[in-house]
Amino acid sequence: MDADTKKSIAALSSVIWSALLTAMKFVVGVLTGSLGLLSEALHSALDLLAAGGTLYAVKVAAIPADKEHPYGHGKVENLMALGETILLLLTALWVIYEACSRLLSDDPGALHVETSIWAFVVVIISLVVDVNRAAMLRRVAKETRSAALEADAAHFASDIWSSAAVLLGITGAAFADMAAEGSWVSWLLLRADVLASLVVAVLILNICRNLGLKTINNLMDKADSEAESVIRTAMSKRMPAYPVANLRVREAGAKAYVDMVVCVPRAMHMDTAHEIADAVEQLVAEVHPGAETMVHMHPVEIDVSTPEMAVRQTALTHRFGVHGLSILRTEEGPVIFADLELPAEAILSDWKVAVRAFRSEVKRRLKARRVVVHIEPALREVPHFDKPVGDIAEWEEKVTQTMILMGAPLPTSVNLYEVGDQRLCVVSIPAEEELSVSSSHTRLSCLTKELASRLPAVSRVIVTYSGE
Repeated sequence: MDADTKKSIAALSSVIWSALLTAMKFVVGVLTGSLGLLSEALHSALDLLAAGGTLYAVKVAAIPADKEHPYGHGKVENLMALGETILLLLTALWVIYEACSRLLSDDPGALHVETSIWAFVVVIISLVVDVNRAAMLRRVAKETRSAALEADAAHFASDIWSSAAVLLGITGAAFADMAAEGSWVSWLLLRADVLASLVVAVLILNICRNLGLKTINNLMDKADSEAESVIRTAMSKRMPAYPVANLRVREAGAKAYVDMVVCVPRAMHMDTAHEIADAVEQLVAEVHPGAETMVHMHPVEIDVSTPEMAVRQTALTHRFGVHGLSILRTEEGPVIFADLELPAEAILSDWKVAVRAFRSEVKRRLKARRVVVHIEPALREVPHFDKPVGDIAEWEEKVTQTMILMGAPLPTSVNLYEVGDQRLCVVSIPAEEELSVSSSHTRLSCLTKELASRLPAVSRVIVTYSGE
């Protein structure tokens, strides 16, 4: 069942129960003369009107966006919630006026209430209905992010307390004749029904305040700071390479709209930036379901102000790579260690000038105390193999069976890439995203080393995660 159907069913059931409760409260209120019940009847009549409006609002809100309403029709729910707030405010004012009139009246009959078993039955039924209705509306509102249903849920939750106040009032009226005439107990019990109606009015005013503020904030597109915090936290944790420069979140009915400015390297290709934007939208959809996200990619220069980036940039200018970088910050200056990647077949004497220049440049640029380098062969070139690999399908099956015998994860794919006697076998296993970078590197390195030791030396083997 989709969200729109759920909202419609919830709203329709609310209309039906409001109609039944209104009729029961009004009939019994007139027969008993209970202001508490009459105020509850009027309250339920407005509930009926509001529930009918909610049913209409959720149907309009479900209409897809069109040329005249490119952001959809969701704000009709906010407008309906505002209308409900105004109706509730008028109800509260009428109840307060009527209660004060009865309390200040010189007519002894103004406080008289004809109690009946039916009054108790109606109020108890109302309590049971409101408990279940509020729970149902709250659940559907949470599932569908419906402002109108959320307003109804809060409304009927407060009805529970107002019905309880009315029950207390008619109970007091029923026992008024048993108290000693002229005592403070008799005085309180005679006015219990009217005082209960004032409690109802105060509760309604509190609803008006809460609903009114939230509805006005939504209509005024007030920023959703909580949603912004959740999105920023998710971005900094799961996509730290792309800082969020600006973020705005607003709601229109059940739909949220997210506008983001994300920083990416200036030299990045447009297609790559588009892929990153898609990933950002998917991340937002995970942490804020149903949100419609617009991402603007802001080009920035790569930060080379850190010592680590300065060392790597310097290595690139001398035409070799660097890894295993470690920096020890001492009082006399940093001590820097780096693994330099040189061509495997290169003669050391041919590169000594470049290596010396690299060390001098890093030492001068970072005011380093010492720069230590370790020369390693670069692995950019795929090695050559004398023995043929044989049938490729048999080879891939052999790799899979070897992984199984190792107790390793079942490969998602095994691919052999061959150019002449240069061969590269890539074994992909399911991603283990919960691992840290260090743990992931150790695990893949161990699997690669063990798998290579068990296979004939006819291809270089690399174990990696699916999607890499």
